[in-house]
This record gives sequence, C-alpha cells and structure tokens, in this order.
Amino acid sequence: MIVPEDQIGRARPSILFPKSTSLATLTQSLSSLLVLVQDEKIDNSIQTESASERHARRKAVEQFIHQQLDDIEPRIRHLEEMRHIATNEGKTIHTYLEDLHKKALHVEQQRQTLLNRDAHTISHISQLNQQYEHLEVLIRQRKVLISQYESDAARLDLQLQAMKHARTHAYPATCQFCHSPIHMSVPTEQDILIVSTEIEHIHRIQADVETDLAILVDKADEVQQELHLEKQQHRQNMHSLKSDIQPTAQHMQQDIEQIAHAEQLHAEYAELIALHARFNKALDDAGQATQNDEKYKPRECFQSDFWYSMNNTIRSILQQCHFQGADTADFSRSSFDVEIAGYSKADEQGKGYCAFLNSVVMLAFHDYLNEQSKHTPGWLLIDTPLHGFDEGIRPLEDSSMKVGLFSYLAKQAVSQQIIIIENTNHMAGIPLDDNINIVEFSKDKHNGRYGYLDGIYDVSDES
Repeated sequence: MIVPEDQIGRARPSILFPKSTSLATLTQSLSSLLVLVQDEKIDNSIQTESASERHARRKAVEQFIHQQLDDIEPRIRHLEEMRHIATNEGKTIHTYLEDLHKKALHVEQQRQTLLNRDAHTISHISQLNQQYEHLEVLIRQRKVLISQYESDAARLDLQLQAMKHARTHAYPATCQFCHSPIHMSVPTEQDILIVSTEIEHIHRIQADVETDLAILVDKADEVQQELHLEKQQHRQNMHSLKSDIQPTAQHMQQDIEQIAHAEQLHAEYAELIALHARFNKALDDAGQATQNDEKYKPRECFQSDFWYSMNNTIRSILQQCHFQGADTADFSRSSFDVEIAGYSKADEQGKGYCAFLNSVVMLAFHDYLNEQSKHTPGWLLIDTPLHGFDEGIRPLEDSSMKVGLFSYLAKQAVSQQIIIIENTNHMAGIPLDDNINIVEFSKDKHNGRYGYLDGIYDVSDES
C-alpha cells in the first residue's frame, strides 16, 4: 500500500537533557534562538517559501522549545531540592544515591533472610501437620482396639458365669420347646479355669493398649502445641514483612528512583541545548542553500539490468500465454511500457489487448521486485485482466492466450498471493486449479456475498 506523504505520521523525537547545563545557560541559548536571519529557509526540501511561512516556522520552533522548558522546570526544582539535602548531609548527589542503594540492598537482604526463615517454618508446619494426622490415626486405631477387647472380655465373662451356674444347677434332660433329649456335659473346673485365664489375658493386653493410647495422646498434644507456636511464628514473619521490611524497601526504592530521575534532568538539559544548536544551524544553513529546481526522475534510479530483465520477463510471459509475436515485444525506455514490434500496445493490437498486456507488464515488474528489492511485495492484485479482450475462437486449450495467462498466474500463486478481480462471463472455458479460492459477488443480500465489503449494500437494496 502506498500512503500519501501528507498522511505519513512523523515520529516525535524524545528529548533527553544532560547533567552539566544550568538554567542560565539554557536561557542564553533560548535568547540566541530568537535572533534569526529573515531570509533563511527551514528545510532544503522546500523549494519556495514566503516570508510569512518562514516566520511561522520560526515561531513554531520557539514555541516547541518553550514548551519543553515549561515541562522540565518543575523537575529541575526537584533536583535542586535533592541536591540541597545532599549538601546539608555533607554528600554529593552521587554518594547520597550510592548510600541509599546500599541501604536498599541491606533491607532486601533482611527481607530475603526473613523469607528463607519463614519458608523453613512453613516446611516445619507441614511436617507437624502430617505427624499430627498420623497420630490421630493411631489414636483412633487404639480406641477401636480397646473397644474390641472390652467386648471380648464381656462375652467371655458372660460365658464364665453360665459355666459356674451350670455347676450348681443341672441342665434339663429334654428341650422345653421341641421336647427332644439334650445331651450336654457339665463344665469341669478345668474349663472354668481356661476361660478365666483368657479373660485375664485380654485385660492385660487392654491395659497395655490403654497405656500406649495415653502416650499417643500426650504426643499429639505436644505436636499440636508446637504446631500452634510455629503458626504463630509464621504470622509474626508475615506481619514483619508487610509492616516493616516491605514499606521501608519501597520507600527507599522510591527515593532512589526519584533521585535518579532528577539526575537525568542534567542530561535532558544538554540535549535541549544541542537541539537549539541544531535549529540555529538549520536556519543559518538554509539561508545559504542554493535553489534546486531539478525534477526527481525515478526512472534514472533503476539498476542497469532493469530494462534487460523486463524485456526477457515480458517475452517469457507472452510466450507462455501463446501470444503471437512475443519475440518482438520490448519494454520501452521512453514510454515505460510494453511495445510490440516498435508499436504501442493500443496501436498494434487494439484496445481489447491493453488490459491483457497491462497485466503482463505488472507481472514482469512484480517479478523484478521479488528478485531485486530488499522488501518483496509478496502479493499482487490485478483488476479485470480480460477487460475487452477477445481472441476469437480457439478450439485448442493450449493455444488460448487467456488460458495461458491464468495458467501462469496459477503457477505464480504457489509461493505468493495473487488476487484477480474479473467478470465471470469472461472466465468461460478457463480451467481453474483446486487451490484457487473463488469469491463471487452476487449483489444479492440473500445469496452468497453481496459485494467487496461485507455489510455494505447499495442504497436501493437496503430496504
């Protein structure tokens, strides 16, 4: 895309001012800027300029400089205040800035140490949580085991009481429900002794488990207390970080940035002075510049191989398009256009061939740019290459010029984008490859794409 010169945005220069220039020097430079020669020019590229226009340019330069001064004055005052503070402390601005930087590094080291210590605390808290959870599991297991032992002892005790009762009260000979005979021997003293021994064994094991449970409960209490202390330490660390270290570090960093910013004003001062000098030199040199009315001739800027390349490429394209007389085609230096046997395309071939040959010229020029230019276009747009073109009836597809043209375009589109705008009634008989994307403008809001711009319709079709 070619952008008109009046639409090209101009980059605004960044102004930086060095550190050794005083306000008095700047004022003196501004005064020298106001003493301008009446007959000078600002830009050598401007050939004619009235006195009023030159005066307006000088005023614009002066206004720009004054605006820069207005912007920089508050920062200059801040710089002087910081210098005054440094002077009262017996330091220069550089040593003052250096001390602040060292203090900031010390505070940062304190912050990092606290963070490292807190990371260890958090890791210990995690270990204590895991240990406490494990102890809770063991305590629940011991309680369940004690409950089972109590149930077993109660069951055996009931069995023991039944055996003792059977020693003093004989079993009935028949069942009271089914009246069948019952054959049951009376428990012996040995049987009673075995059950009693088992009950005592269960009580001993239960006592050991209860002792172990008490130890686990005490250990869990200790872990919970230690966990509480570690969490309290973590909260203290975060409080110290947020209320003490971070505000101090931020405040000192702000001081460093402010001082560094103020120190930069010196560099900005020197740059402004240099800018004044450049303006004055431009005004002085422009007054002595000689007028140059020579017109710019872009054709003289092409390399020596341009004409040779255009001739060969045009002939090659025309041969691939089955154009008779392709060998007589040349690219004229005078008309900067293709000629057939020394005649212009309109005179030799008729106006119907103009669009066709124009497309060939554009393809050749596009090929040259892709080969020689530092920035290759990479795409090409051709508008109605078959406009008014009539080659008559050619039964053989390999002898049709329009088929040859579109075949050449398809080959070029392999490595770049080729956009062709053409009426569909001109495309009859032209075979199209599968990789060609066809977009048809129907001018019908309800059928396909209406036009080139989506959502833009003819006024008469908007209802």
